[in-house]
Amino acid sequence: MATPYAATAADHEMLEWLGGGMMQVLLDGTRTDGRLAMFRSAAPAGAASPAHLHTREDEIFVLLRGSAIIWVGAERFELDAGGVAFLPRGVPHAYRITAEADLLALSTPAGLEGFFRGAGRDARTPRPKGWEITPQTMGEAAAGNGQVVLGPPLCPDDLLPAYSGTPDLAPHVARADQHEILEWLGGSRIHVLLDEEHTGGRLSLFRSTDAPAGSASPVYVQHHEDEIVVMLSGSGTYWVGDHRYELSPGGVVVIPRGVPTAHRITADAETLTVTTPGGAEAFYRAAGRDVRLPRPDGWEVPFDALTRASEAAGQTILAAPLAAHEMIPEELLVR
Repeated sequence: MATPYAATAADHEMLEWLGGGMMQVLLDGTRTDGRLAMFRSAAPAGAASPAHLHTREDEIFVLLRGSAIIWVGAERFELDAGGVAFLPRGVPHAYRITAEADLLALSTPAGLEGFFRGAGRDARTPRPKGWEITPQTMGEAAAGNGQVVLGPPLCPDDLLPAYSGTPDLAPHVARADQHEILEWLGGSRIHVLLDEEHTGGRLSLFRSTDAPAGSASPVYVQHHEDEIVVMLSGSGTYWVGDHRYELSPGGVVVIPRGVPTAHRITADAETLTVTTPGGAEAFYRAAGRDVRLPRPDGWEVPFDALTRASEAAGQTILAAPLAAHEMIPEELLVR
């Protein structure tokens, strides 16, 4: 991901999807050097995928709101807000939305956008009378984009059809109350949704909650991972190289490795962050505090701990946090 990129909610491509729901293409492969794609879907209760598997990419679901049943191999899971599913390529899976949902989906590498565009409808174009996604159109889009449809959508008590393939990674599904949580800058919370052990090192996934207005990172550079941030609520200023972006709900920013960056929260915020490849959790764990442990009086993330954790995790802190009107100094951009 050699080029910084940012977009507001209004910039995203919109596709009509299953059950009349809408899907936003937050990022496709052209913005990530093909490493991943990211989507956000408003899904009505009853919307359901066919039983299928991917041959080219891993798929990840994060349920931001609502509830769903996820079938993965021989197992069936019920998830509500905060739940996550990592579905490696080659693993049969399906889902059914059981309460109106806000669903974030990722694929690594990118490519899943071809399927969604092939079966869905560009919402900017006139809607043909009676248009809908049919098993035929979905099957054609799946076949053209490396997917195998194994059967129709499942009823709530069904099980997936048997499949004899052998995936190279195990799936991982977790509820919100099963995530590791770390106290972080300004008293915010980092929820470790997926770490490198869950994904075979392909990516890590974090959800930050309770980030107060005014909390800010130092200026730093990541040497090993690209970082992508989605603003779920609140707002923030993100500096990436010589760019400064203002993110509001639905906005996204791409921070390539090797590019100096910083951020400052401007209204109490919740964000979702992806790093690729995985491993950034080592930084958060080294400087943060496991909330399962007793909290020492006056605990905070001290700057020296942040510096040590950064160095150990392949980051370099370059300068103190920036004020809202500042830019990253030019001398830090020439490295």
